Amino acid sequence: MMAFMKRLRKQRGRTSLFSRLSVPIFVLIVTFIALFSIASSYILIRVQNDHTRQMAEQSMKFVYRNVRYQFDTMSNVAAFILANQPIENMIERTHREPYEAVDDLFALQTNLQSLSLLSLVNDLGVNDVTQQSYTISLALEKESGLYQLATDRFYPTTGVFKADDLQNEQWFHSLAEGRQQTVWWGQKTGRSGVQMIFSARKKTSIKDGRTIGTVIVGADTGSIKSVFSNAPLEKGYHLLLDEKDNVIFSERFSFLESLAEHPILQDVSGLSGSVVTKVDGEKDRVMYETLDNGWKVFTIVPESHFGQYTLLISAIGAITAAGALLVAGFWLRRIVVRVTVPITRLVNAIQRPEVVEFKEPLPEQRSGIYEVDELNQKFASMLVTIRGLIEKSFAEEMERRELQLELLHAQINPHFLYNTLDLINCRALMSGDMETSQIVRSLANVFRFGLNQGQSLISLGDEVKQVEAYLHIQQMMLEQLQVDIQIPDNLLSVTVVHLCLQPLAENAIVHGFADQPAECRLTISARVDGTRLILRVTDNGKGCDASQMNRELKEQAGEHSSANGKSGGTGYGTMNVHRRIQLHCGQAYGLRYIEVEHGTCVDILLPLRPSLAAP
Repeated sequence: MMAFMKRLRKQRGRTSLFSRLSVPIFVLIVTFIALFSIASSYILIRVQNDHTRQMAEQSMKFVYRNVRYQFDTMSNVAAFILANQPIENMIERTHREPYEAVDDLFALQTNLQSLSLLSLVNDLGVNDVTQQSYTISLALEKESGLYQLATDRFYPTTGVFKADDLQNEQWFHSLAEGRQQTVWWGQKTGRSGVQMIFSARKKTSIKDGRTIGTVIVGADTGSIKSVFSNAPLEKGYHLLLDEKDNVIFSERFSFLESLAEHPILQDVSGLSGSVVTKVDGEKDRVMYETLDNGWKVFTIVPESHFGQYTLLISAIGAITAAGALLVAGFWLRRIVVRVTVPITRLVNAIQRPEVVEFKEPLPEQRSGIYEVDELNQKFASMLVTIRGLIEKSFAEEMERRELQLELLHAQINPHFLYNTLDLINCRALMSGDMETSQIVRSLANVFRFGLNQGQSLISLGDEVKQVEAYLHIQQMMLEQLQVDIQIPDNLLSVTVVHLCLQPLAENAIVHGFADQPAECRLTISARVDGTRLILRVTDNGKGCDASQMNRELKEQAGEHSSANGKSGGTGYGTMNVHRRIQLHCGQAYGLRYIEVEHGTCVDILLPLRPSLAAP
């Protein structure tokens, strides 16, 4: 019952196959649909906003080109008059009597009327009244031959006038002082206050360069209005300002109203551009271009107009994404359920004790999915195969153990070996050969402690006796070998892994002292470090690379490699000691090479076990 509850709690801590499949796939689908919806909505919003902005820019450019065309036409009319030789002759020709200049005055006025580009279109509703597109005036200086016949008072209509009436005009002074070759300005004229645009240029004599008059070309702002009307904006308005930021034409501001301090112009700089300015609490996009005469054409559109479809497109994208998620979730559930339910049934079946213990075969099920049905059949076949392999492995293991027992029985009987060595010892004593007697006794101790009655653990005292017997025989063969064993008495009773010191001592003698004729020292010591017992074997042989040895112990764990002539090399005996310690004590214990200046130093790390009674 306790085992069943434990298994139930373990199963509750796990997630089902349905959750493992459906949740990540659904999250992936949600992420994909969300990213697709966001990306598509963003692209649509950008395209729509860019289209709206381009329409506003095209409308502004249309106004700019047509206003520029109007101004260029006015400049061309003035340039034609300035360069026309017949008009030059009529203005400069001198007469003895004023009446002799009447023909020239009449001809000059006729030419100016022809250049005024008369139009039959009118706004008065009377068919016999014509409307002039331009007014062309000549303000003559006293040096002109027609000055005496010219009209005294200047009036902004087509005709010839005396320049005396213009002396107080600021634009006239700018021309006279040569600060500008062409001046432009806006002005209300006549009793009805007609809004007019004028340009003026000096007329100089082609012969001697003296100033003989001023050409003034005027145009009704109605021509500008028609241009603005042909470029309507869904939201926003156009604006034409002179170089002093006075309104020339606008659908919102008055004629000649100053906008120098208006927020629309606070961020405007350069000849053209587009800036966003906050006006009356709302952001407006101000686009502008500069004409050749320094005047500017503006198009002001609310910034909200460019994003007017943002909310609608976002809502459509969100609704579309939600619908796609519902459809995807429905089909995902159907697909996942169809796949996971048979697998879940298979898992429940194999958890039944009768099936696990091979008392019942695995139930057969048909899901209609080839892969799932094949998995069920192959798993049932696998259970049958595993059962056969287990039975075969058990039989082989029993046979192997029987062979091992037979092999142990076939080995040399330890008592027969000890009796033989005692016989050799007695014969050596009877013959007076004490050295042979000592060798035989040491060899007997080596065998006796080495066999250890087949046990894997031994007391440190017995382990020390075994290595002392071995080193005693080695000292008889190597007279220069000096052995120093420093083991505290209180540690002799602790438990260690059997046969851990002798292989290291042998490794030091065979490899460390090879080709070393004298002063061969071997030291064995023991100390306690917390809960660990550390046995140290040190020699003054030719030494080794401690870091490389430690790396080889780690990499070659579980493998056997032959000694390669290096002192302390990880030969078969050394690796055998390292692996046996780890098998009995854990991966935290084993051999550890210590870096020293001369010779080799190896630590044996063991858990501190007080006695054999508590292994």
